[in-house]
Amino acid sequence: MRSTPNWNPPLIVWLLAVACAAFASCSGYEEKQIREMFHEKGFGSRAQGDATVENYVAGGDSVAFLIPPIAYQDPAASELARLGLPQTLSIDGRIVVPYVGTVQVLGLTEAQLATLVKGLLRGVFPYEIDVQARIVGESKNIYAIGESSRKGVVQLALLGADLTFLKACMSIGWTPLANLSRVQLIRPDAEHPVVVEVDLYRMMTSGYTSRNIRIRENDIIYFPPTFLGMLARILERALQPVNVAVQTMLGLANIRWGWDVATGQTNQSFYRF
Repeated sequence: MRSTPNWNPPLIVWLLAVACAAFASCSGYEEKQIREMFHEKGFGSRAQGDATVENYVAGGDSVAFLIPPIAYQDPAASELARLGLPQTLSIDGRIVVPYVGTVQVLGLTEAQLATLVKGLLRGVFPYEIDVQARIVGESKNIYAIGESSRKGVVQLALLGADLTFLKACMSIGWTPLANLSRVQLIRPDAEHPVVVEVDLYRMMTSGYTSRNIRIRENDIIYFPPTFLGMLARILERALQPVNVAVQTMLGLANIRWGWDVATGQTNQSFYRF
């Protein structure tokens, strides 16, 4: 006679409860870590500002200073010449100031930079040294996506000062599949992102510029496709594997033909286009 196993239901329930609690604890810890990675406002970068109004130091920028020549006449201040050379920010947003050391400058405007360095040098030299700061770099960008001719990151410096929506779109360009009546300007933010739909076609043909919005860094310009353009993109994506297969077969055929010519198996040595 086969013996029946002696199950202990309370023990099984207890083990299941412990396993569920451990899983929930691990899941909760992971969710907490993910939430700590989020930010509450802005674009997400450490340096915040509006570079189109007043430029500020961002990651990837370089900083240079103008020092009056009279300051170099003092042999004790010869190292100040290094301030005239552009310095690229370190990964933590610092530059080196002679006689002082590394200084955090990420996010500062040119006026704030000059005031900071002037104050630091005042503690080193017994006289005032006039300092002017200059931010050099092209780290401020906007982003073009969708049916745009230039996709991805577009440097603001290449588009010029006082940039507007119309000028940005004309500089970026678009494909024949773009729906110019529903172009979107997206201003990203962690709390309140703004999406503005602009009739670019009407703006270009009528001159109605109520939505010719001033562009800021980190703005996103999205050129949506027309209905037929969307169908064309769907077909393009669906046929992409077939296109790859055809190109592969043509490549193999060219290799075989080249081998036949090289080994004398065919005398058709004309060029194939």
